[in-house]
Amino acid sequence: RPYEMVWAGRDTDDHPPLVDFETPLAWTVQIEHAEATFQRTREQQIWGSYVAKLTYRGTGANPVVRVQLAKPIVIPADFNAFSCWIYGNNWAWVRDRTTPQVDVRLLFLDRKGEEMALPLAHVRWREWFLCYQVLTDEQQKRLGKGSKFSGIEVLHGRNKEDRVLYFDNIAVFTEKLAPLTFEPRPKRGIPMFPGQGCGTNTGPGTLPFPTRRTTILPTNLAANSTSRVTRQGDAFLLTYHGDDGTLLYRYTPREGTWSDLTAHWEGRGKEFRPLVDGGIRLLDSRGRSQAPEKLEKIDVRIANDAVVARWRATLGKTTAEVEYTFHLWGKSLVVDTICRGGQVSKVAYGRARGIDSPRLVPLPYYDYGGSRPAVVVAGPPTRPLFLSGHTDWYLSNASTVWAENAIHGDGASFQGGTRYLPRTDGIRNDCYERFFITVSPRLEEVLPTIPNPVSPWKHVTGTGVWRAHGAGNRAADRAFWARIHRYGMRHIIVTDHETGWRDGGESFTFRTKAAPGKGGDKGQFEYARFMQDTLGFVYGPYNNFTDFAPVNQYWSPDMINRTSDGRLQHAWARCYAPKPARAVEYCAKLPPIIQKKFHFSTAYCDVHTCVPPWSRTDYDARVPGAGTFAAVFYAYGEIMLLQKKAWNGPVYSEGGKHAYYCGLTDGNYGQDQGYGIPKNPWLVDFDLRKLHDLCCNFGMGNPGMFYGRKGMGSTPADISDSLDRFLTATLAFGHPGFLVTSGGLGNTMRSYYMIQQLAA
Repeated sequence: RPYEMVWAGRDTDDHPPLVDFETPLAWTVQIEHAEATFQRTREQQIWGSYVAKLTYRGTGANPVVRVQLAKPIVIPADFNAFSCWIYGNNWAWVRDRTTPQVDVRLLFLDRKGEEMALPLAHVRWREWFLCYQVLTDEQQKRLGKGSKFSGIEVLHGRNKEDRVLYFDNIAVFTEKLAPLTFEPRPKRGIPMFPGQGCGTNTGPGTLPFPTRRTTILPTNLAANSTSRVTRQGDAFLLTYHGDDGTLLYRYTPREGTWSDLTAHWEGRGKEFRPLVDGGIRLLDSRGRSQAPEKLEKIDVRIANDAVVARWRATLGKTTAEVEYTFHLWGKSLVVDTICRGGQVSKVAYGRARGIDSPRLVPLPYYDYGGSRPAVVVAGPPTRPLFLSGHTDWYLSNASTVWAENAIHGDGASFQGGTRYLPRTDGIRNDCYERFFITVSPRLEEVLPTIPNPVSPWKHVTGTGVWRAHGAGNRAADRAFWARIHRYGMRHIIVTDHETGWRDGGESFTFRTKAAPGKGGDKGQFEYARFMQDTLGFVYGPYNNFTDFAPVNQYWSPDMINRTSDGRLQHAWARCYAPKPARAVEYCAKLPPIIQKKFHFSTAYCDVHTCVPPWSRTDYDARVPGAGTFAAVFYAYGEIMLLQKKAWNGPVYSEGGKHAYYCGLTDGNYGQDQGYGIPKNPWLVDFDLRKLHDLCCNFGMGNPGMFYGRKGMGSTPADISDSLDRFLTATLAFGHPGFLVTSGGLGNTMRSYYMIQQLAA
């Protein structure tokens, strides 16, 4: 049995199985373009004494293996979920053409006797994994008491040699979603909008972020400036005047959308509209997100140096009252949106219109994940004007964000907006948003500020050369690092990768006991002493609170994020995504236990900054802050603070989406694979001006992150040239070094000696 389950005394599965393979049953194997056998075995074990073994191989283009019960099992009660444990045969991160990843489906007969094949899993792991699915409403209508379980189907097994999958405990059940309780976390660093919830951030103390009430407001560099809000007939004028010029935002409330806004920088082109058709979207009768059909003005006035506009929005039978507040802070028009009642599906920026020669410029390291905002450049190259839009991720109550970039004649889409998705109870959250629209003749003035505290560990992170090490044989690991040390490379920061915790496919997070095959706790303690006390390196473990394996001793389905439609959210191979509200509790609990045992001086907290907060939104209505990505952001941010407190040293993360967390993390892989830095302009402004005052991100990530799958080339000359480009980019973006091992020790020394002193 998986040793972690033995540690935890997990002898009983979460749900009673419908099929446990302890008792022989009559099965038949039906094949198309395949050969297969199915049998009971003790070659693997997890629950009871027996599991099922499927041996299969393909003989044609579209292999199908169907393992069916001679007598389907009648399901005695209604159910809304099903599960099965599968021991897989490949890894997500290894391209193994001899073992194609297969799809597994469970076969049912509905109440009418018609077959239903329900997707269970896409196999991309080894070791045991609990495949857990929730029925859709349509599936529940057809299945339930009196329906039958009839078998297992495996698709796409094109392997020419025999491959094996193991199965155990096929269960059907009704989820019992009992109420959940969470420890109150420290309050958020600034108040939210009036009436807006704070998730679990209701406890004693206050988080040290954001560091200012104006959050991501871009920086105004003019030495002398004033701003004022006035009324001129039907129009409201928000005017900036400084040593660098005059900027006028004009709001004429006629349509009720943000098309009513114009902007003009005196002497730089004509007046333009920055947010055409922007504003809230509602849901029509078919569930589609639409602009309101009708907007009726309730009230528009100046209050507290801002324009406050209230409108009644109607779409079909849906009516909502929305309040837009327009502030002028420096060169930024700050647009607040409040609409309570759960009718808002989106808040959209719309698009800019009336711009002279618009061009779009995306920025390295400003990435939403799949899309990214862009800066609009207007006018002649000798006298450009810049326009940007930024969504305040410290204040938003939305579920997710999006961006879209496109030129439309004399205008452009340069942002997207926010989306409000239903929680598992079907309810959308109230809408609270703050958007920043900035116009300036200087690029650096339209970039968002990151209002996080400055890392206290830059004297370590900025002077060391970093390396994640895939721990293997500890004797070989010692010999490798001793050789590095012997060649004079002493300012080294090393973190184990996940293999420090695991020997094979077992869990690698949410655990305090080291891998048995690497000497267990004794071996880990002695290796830490060698790395830190003998070699003098900064050294620490791998951990994360974003991936959670069902074999782990702390497993419970209630630990896992729910998607908007109620399913468990998957994460890395053989893992689910833990609830951020629960993850921060475990981060407060487990790293101090680890540190007490091993005495590390740093740690790598993987994944958190490689995914944007909105990719891990928990929609489980039982959780405070459900359906809001801000709950994820504040939990992950606190996790980084808890990490550096536990290790009394810097915490690193995976990077790529690290802009939101810089300062909370002390360093990240300096990667941005979506931008394509090797091929596209090295626009260093956002990275140097906004991120690296706060922390020290290393390398350009590693060379694989920089160059992608093609790597650094195959010949010594290619590798050498690639290393030059990699190191040059590291310097251009102001990063400390990553220790490169591709191409031999000579290249390793180049990556160290050509960066370390300058970075320090």
